[in-house]
Order: sequence, then C-alpha cells, then structure tokens
Amino acid sequence: MTIEDVQNHPDSRNIPINKVGIKDIRHPFTFVDKEGHQQATVGTFKMSVNLPHHQKGTHMSRFVALLNEDCQQLSIKGFAALLEKMTHKLEADTGYITADFLYFVNKAAPVTGVQSLLDYQIKLEGQ
Repeated sequence: MTIEDVQNHPDSRNIPINKVGIKDIRHPFTFVDKEGHQQATVGTFKMSVNLPHHQKGTHMSRFVALLNEDCQQLSIKGFAALLEKMTHKLEADTGYITADFLYFVNKAAPVTGVQSLLDYQIKLEGQ
C-alpha cells in the first residue's frame, strides 16, 4: 500500500497567507555597530514571508538555515541584506524579520568617572 503525496497536488483554494514563518528562535551572532565595533550577543529572531495563493506552503527549515549561513556577523546593512536574501530564497514577494538582543555600552559615571557597562535592549525590524 502506498500513501498518496498530497503535498504535490495543486491547491485549488487560491487563498494567500500574509505571514508564514518561525518565531522565538535564539541564535548567537556578532553585532557590528556603525563605528565598526563588534560585540558577541544572542538574538531572538522572528522570520516570515508571505505565501501567494498558488503555493501550499514554505520550507520552514530554510529560515533556520539562513540564520546559520548568513547571520554570524550582523550590522544594520547586513540585516537589510538578510531580509532581501530570505525573501528571494523563499520565493516570496514580501518578508519580515525582527531580531531582539542586548547590546552593552561602556559609560562613565557623571561625578566619579567610574566606567560601567549599561545594557540596551535592541530591536532590529525589517519588512
């Protein structure tokens, strides 16, 4: 007895879906700021693309593969490139990515001048 491959059947419903993807994926990377300073961190990512009416689904594993391949170092410019690559790789018209992570900045106390690290919650979002 063989099982029918329903995934390869055409989808006659013609229903587009605005966002399909993954969320709450934690991934380590090095953030490069606008001055070129690098800082290792861990981000929580959400990644999605639209699904046109003629497609039945998307390859969810490609989102994680994209993080593994292209998200070792990330900058603002690199984030935009990641979004573009994801949209192209998943053959979508639109894509959406967010990355939430901590970024530390060394600051001096106003009176004593003692240096300490301040943490900032950063959210990069692209569509």
